[in-house]
Amino acid sequence: MNEVLEQFNDKAAEESFGDYDAANYRIQAVLPYLLPFLFFLPIVTNKEAAFCRFHANQQLAFFILCIAVTIISRILGIIPVLGGILGGLLGVAEFVMAIILMIGAYNGKAYRIPILGNMINIF
Repeated sequence: MNEVLEQFNDKAAEESFGDYDAANYRIQAVLPYLLPFLFFLPIVTNKEAAFCRFHANQQLAFFILCIAVTIISRILGIIPVLGGILGGLLGVAEFVMAIILMIGAYNGKAYRIPILGNMINIF
């Protein structure tokens, strides 16, 4: 499992994190993965820390992904049985991704969301 997750770990970003930042801002980095609308929390906490900037960008990407999954699930919900099953699977996949990102942030890792995580670099 760890080998699979290392594919998404941005080593360059992780090396730019300070040990102090990763240790002291981990809760601010974990919470928005649980509640995606709080994506701005790490940047408000300390916008100078690379750890906070990285996770704020990834959380914004995750927030956009959650909105897209919700829209797709609603559209699929029109299909009687198959739509409910596919929508449920998308919801479970979103939840699993949130757990993985939370664990990575808590451990000071730099897991990037595939495709969308590379495109968003606002903070």
